[in-house]
Order: sequence, then structure tokens, then C-alpha cells
Amino acid sequence: MPIWLVKWWKPLAVAGLLITAFLGGWVTNGWRKDSEIAGMKLEAASNARRIDAEYRKIERETAADFVQRLEKANEDVRLSNDERDRARADADSLRGTIARERRRASQAAASAGIPEESITRAWDILKACADEYQALAADADAAIDDIRPGAAWAKSVANGRFPPHPALKEKGPHR
Repeated sequence: MPIWLVKWWKPLAVAGLLITAFLGGWVTNGWRKDSEIAGMKLEAASNARRIDAEYRKIERETAADFVQRLEKANEDVRLSNDERDRARADADSLRGTIARERRRASQAAASAGIPEESITRAWDILKACADEYQALAADADAAIDDIRPGAAWAKSVANGRFPPHPALKEKGPHR
């Protein structure tokens, strides 16, 4: 055995024990950290599944609410169409009455020797007003019908069921 080994065996043994203890602590700490990381990953996956389930539930509720609102919007359109049909029939009846009264006024003007234009002018203006009103009402009804489905979706989404993003809870949207 070499002489230096006999002379330095105690410090070398202590150094070997220290290195072994250090490496053992390092490995043990690595195992502990690995188990902590695995636990955090499991917790994160669990939270992700829970959040996903909550959002899916909200999504289903919102879709059901939208379907309900859309059905109501379609019912409103049907009722509106019925009202339009009645209004159109009333306008047609008014035009028929205007035409009859204009003919009657024209005949009365001819028998009295008065120029027809002065007597029938008011009926012509009334007919033009009725036509313009019906055209304006048709345009307004078409615009309203185009808005109803989009409004149903907007009301479904805007009813406040979706929670705010976590970053917005703490700071707010413009901070």
C-alpha cells in the first residue's frame, strides 16, 4: 500500500463521506422535487378539467338560452308577418276605397262641370301617401327581422354567465 494512502486515509475517508452525503442529498432532493412537480402537474390537469367542465356547462346553457331566444324571435317574426299581412290587407282596402271615392268625385265633377283635377287631387295625394307608408313599413319590418336573430344571440351571451378572465379580476381591463 502506498505511503501517502496510509498517511491521508482519514481525510480521504471524510472527503469521500462528504461527497457521498452531498450526492445522496442531491439525489434525494431531486426525487422530492420530481414528486412535487408531478403533484403540481396533476393539480393543474385537475383544474384544467374542472375549468373546462364549467365552461362546457356555461356553453350548453348559453346555447340553450340562445335556442329559446331564437325560437321567441322566430315567433315574433311570425306574429309580425301576420300583423304585416293584416296591415297590407288594410292598405289594399284603403286603396280600393280611395279609387272608388276618386271615381265618384270624378263623376260628380264631370256632372257639375268642374275640372276633374281639382276635385281628385286630394285622393291622388292620399293614395300616394298610402303607397309610401306601405313601402316604408315594409323596409322597417325587413330591417327588424334581420336584427332579431343577432339580438337573441347577443342577449344570450351578454347575460353575464361567463366569468371574467383571471387576469382581468385582479387588474381590470385597462390597468
